[in-house]
Amino acid sequence: MTTLAYRRTAPNDKPIKWRKVRRRRVVRMGELDWFALLLLASIVLLFDALVIGRHVGIIRLPGELSVLDMARLGAMNYVDIQRTMLQRDEFAGVGSADPVLRGAAEGLIGARSNEEIGRELAKASAQLYDAVQADRLNAARERVLELLSLDNRVESYAGQGAYILITPGTSGSQVQDRQNALEKSTRTAISDDPLIARSPTAIEVVIDQSGVSFDTGDLATQAEVLAREIDSLNEQGAELRKAAGLSELEGAGVMVLAYDAPSGYGFHEIVHQRDVSEILDRLFAAGAIGAQVGGERVIATSSIRCIGPIVLVNQRPVAVNPIRIYAVGNPRSLERALQPMVSEFARTDKRLEIKRESSLSLAAYHKGGLQW
Repeated sequence: MTTLAYRRTAPNDKPIKWRKVRRRRVVRMGELDWFALLLLASIVLLFDALVIGRHVGIIRLPGELSVLDMARLGAMNYVDIQRTMLQRDEFAGVGSADPVLRGAAEGLIGARSNEEIGRELAKASAQLYDAVQADRLNAARERVLELLSLDNRVESYAGQGAYILITPGTSGSQVQDRQNALEKSTRTAISDDPLIARSPTAIEVVIDQSGVSFDTGDLATQAEVLAREIDSLNEQGAELRKAAGLSELEGAGVMVLAYDAPSGYGFHEIVHQRDVSEILDRLFAAGAIGAQVGGERVIATSSIRCIGPIVLVNQRPVAVNPIRIYAVGNPRSLERALQPMVSEFARTDKRLEIKRESSLSLAAYHKGGLQW
């Protein structure tokens, strides 16, 4: 703040002359104008109001989106991304998901709150999943029909009826064709087809007089198909049990008698476990489908051990001198496989006799244990 004053400028012996000069005055805080204080306080309060309003969303900057607008925009982008992914990754493209996506876009535009946007997205996601799964199943079924139409063997099962179960998998679909209604090339094509592999559920195929369908029909038809499949499984199970030695086995084969040397007590003059094991190895290598030692059926996990003069098979002692070995298979092939061992036995004065049999009966294996 400045004021005006007059100052003498001439010497004392001359007439007095005065001129105007400016003086500066220091203003203290206590002397501030109350109007200036009020103006400053108003500016501070206005700034605070703007900050609070911006924070709670009442006031927006020019061009700035509200929280609701941002949520809507993000949801619309999600819908567009889903459409792009379907067009890129699915064999059927957008397919039946198109009305779901369009409906979701319309619902998002009309949403009045974040909660409504969330509900629209959740509903669209569930409907989108169902639509995609349905398209994948339909595409897989169409592909199956296409492959079956190229199989000449299918027509021959139209009168007999057949049931085929296709189980999709990322490493290849499994095809259960118990009646062998399909050619091997068709089963391979179904197993390797990537479109069938993406089916969300197993595909049941029924071949009957009406042709090929995915409808398993009434309960009577299903029961008939399943009964035939059970019979087939039982037959396969019986064959597997025979091959594993878990059931009785009959057929032509050979009987082998392994004798110790007469009055022989030396190690090389007695039939040991290694001799029995070698005989069995040669028999199975020659095509034997089952063998038995001294009444004990031999399977993959059977044990053959010697304890002094006693031979244990499946942990049970068997009669010795001779040790009797029965094997079912081609008698001529089995006998020929053992001929070299006849000479080997003779060098230590042991004896190996081989007799062809037109009919042999082998007992089923049962878990062993020491029995004396």
